Amino acid sequence: MEKHIEEHSNGQRISNYFYLLGAVFGGLTGVLVQEGFLGAVIGAIVGLLFAGFFVGTLLKGREHDR
Repeated sequence: MEKHIEEHSNGQRISNYFYLLGAVFGGLTGVLVQEGFLGAVIGAIVGLLFAGFFVGTLLKGREHDR
């Protein structure tokens, strides 16, 4: 079989989606737990921290996927 090299169609980085998902779902979780706007803000910040940890440690060796 031939070796295939996939070309990236656009210059977007997939790790940006992880930050977006972390902020959105962290904010939703914060709203449900604290039942207020401040809970949403704190949840979004915590979600961004978890997304940063995920991207920084677990996806560190997979540069071709990002």
